[in-house]
Amino acid sequence: MLRWQTQTDTYFSHEVSDRVRVVACLTTLPNIIHSDSPGETLASSEWRTLKKAMGAIDDDTLVVVWGPRQDAVTGASEVVIRAREAAVGVPSETRQALRDCTNGFERILPGPNRMYPDTDLPPLRIQRERLITLGKKLPKPVWELEAWYRELGIPEDVVVPLSISQHANFFAAAVKDWGVPPVLAAVTLVQLPKRIAKKTGRQVPGAAMREVLRAVRDGVLAREGIQAVLERSAEEGGFSQEMLPAPCSGQELSAVIEECSGTLSGVLLRHPEKALQVLMGMIMNRVRGRCEGRLVARRAGTRVPEAQP
Repeated sequence: MLRWQTQTDTYFSHEVSDRVRVVACLTTLPNIIHSDSPGETLASSEWRTLKKAMGAIDDDTLVVVWGPRQDAVTGASEVVIRAREAAVGVPSETRQALRDCTNGFERILPGPNRMYPDTDLPPLRIQRERLITLGKKLPKPVWELEAWYRELGIPEDVVVPLSISQHANFFAAAVKDWGVPPVLAAVTLVQLPKRIAKKTGRQVPGAAMREVLRAVRDGVLAREGIQAVLERSAEEGGFSQEMLPAPCSGQELSAVIEECSGTLSGVLLRHPEKALQVLMGMIMNRVRGRCEGRLVARRAGTRVPEAQP
């Protein structure tokens, strides 16, 4: 049977070899030889020695499997299984199409015992040392992260998305190591990318969000300028330091406040009580992203022009 031709230039021994290759993972071919092979395998004297050792007679066929001991034992057992199946009929299995227009065994059809280890691969022993190493690298459970976020005052609609975000670890580093305000970091990493994607149709690169928060940490970028920089990063597909606006010096801010206050003093406001809001808007249009709004509000509050009669 082993030299029975099943397809063009293909014999039943190839079916057995494929099963040994897949099930026993003996992938170096040839992985079996047999005494009925029409080609040259072992010398006749070697076959006689093997037959004598096995107690085989002339009508018996010997199949030799080689490889690591455990895999070779598995392979020899698979030879027996496939021979018994051949006595019953064609087994149910998944086959692959080959380039020479023939087909070959690919894998055994999964049965109810699969559920769901990969039957195409040998079992892999997991050492305790590996489990300990992996345990040290595991992220915190989602429920612990959510509890921590709520303690930090993160908006509720950001808590769950941030806990499962790929940026969760960076958020923790930005808050703990960089001192970035938690709400600012959370909004930058979760809400702004969604808002920008909806507006521009493009995704914000992860590196851009990190560099933006780094710039906030270093005092190079004011929080009011974060979205503008992220939008530009999304549009250009990357981040560069040239995207950051030049910081506004105290002297420049004083000059802008002075100029805007003078302009506003000549305007007749319908609601004089909103003079500070109007002045803030005028100033922020000039320095947004270059100076913190809180600083502008504190400085502008002393320069609100008197209401026009």
